[in-house]
Amino acid sequence: MASYRQRGKNKLWDYRIFDKKGNVIATNSGFRTKREAMNEAQEKERKLFQSNYTIRFDSKSTLYELWQDWDNLVILPSEKASSTIETYYARGQAIEKIFSDIPAMSINHQEYQSRLNEYGKKVTADHLRRINADIRSTIKFSKRGGLQITDITEDVKIFGLESGDVDDKYIHSISEYKKLLSHLKGKFNYRESVIPYLLYFLFKTGFRVGEGMAVCWSDIDFENKSIRTYRRFVGDRQEFVPPKTKTSIREIPIDDDLFLVLKTLQIEQEKILFDREELKKHDLVFYDRRYKIPTNSGLNKSLRACLSELEIGNQEMTATAGRHTYGSYLLAKGIDIWVVARLLGHKDIQQIIKTYGHVLQEVIDKEYELIRKFMLDKE
Repeated sequence: MASYRQRGKNKLWDYRIFDKKGNVIATNSGFRTKREAMNEAQEKERKLFQSNYTIRFDSKSTLYELWQDWDNLVILPSEKASSTIETYYARGQAIEKIFSDIPAMSINHQEYQSRLNEYGKKVTADHLRRINADIRSTIKFSKRGGLQITDITEDVKIFGLESGDVDDKYIHSISEYKKLLSHLKGKFNYRESVIPYLLYFLFKTGFRVGEGMAVCWSDIDFENKSIRTYRRFVGDRQEFVPPKTKTSIREIPIDDDLFLVLKTLQIEQEKILFDREELKKHDLVFYDRRYKIPTNSGLNKSLRACLSELEIGNQEMTATAGRHTYGSYLLAKGIDIWVVARLLGHKDIQQIIKTYGHVLQEVIDKEYELIRKFMLDKE
């Protein structure tokens, strides 16, 4: 695994990669950001484990050690985004914390359930469910390798804290939605940052963050006022990846406001980046002159700053709030649920009902008033 440090007067980052015994097997320094250091370190880890790693589990191995085998041989060499690999690593650390003091072969179902219950007192049920899924994959992998181990994850019950309410994931009212859009427009300054433009775009289209990052000028049909999405962009790897699902490939309409914003951005971009070969190569809409394509963390930080300035929403919101708010807004305005599902790239309305079936506060108040009128006793 790798560790990262920021050192020196220039506060540059370095990384060190360790083997299981704690020995340093690779290192490099001089990175401007931690993300740059992580990108190189994780790529080097993949190559090291692909070429040198051998399975070393036995009857005395802990669940964490078995997980390391699975992670090193299945997850690290995969084409998963660095951010996704980091979440696997974080869950691996939890597995080490929960089960590091006992050999995996000695854990029976009751012991496993008990330890999960205890850990579930301080984490969400969703997080615990993902940990359990990783352990299940680890056990299956170990069994295929010849280890005679019982699948202790079978029929386990998951008890944990409740996840944040869906209401925390979107802008609660139409007036606040409009206020945020206006606030973002007031921050438009391409020389400073492309982030306000991208956030505005996400709230006006319902695109997933990676879909928004991947938009190229050639994807926009200005004549017919529509945008096509058919892939995603992974910010930490700075590369395109396939769409999340087949139904994610879609075309959506754009309104006159977004049309004008995009046209203005295109003109500004051509003025400032006319000599950038990389821009010409990829034709990316949301290309920052200093930082290339924004990262998720950069988008989230900027959005939360806007919400704080406006005193709306909450500080747990991420850029995905644009997608939730867009879906909520369309439903609140009476757009057919099947059309909303198609615009958001869902194959049916089940996910819409589950995630976007809430409506905005003004609409709720309006419907309540109608109910009061309907229920009046009439002479």
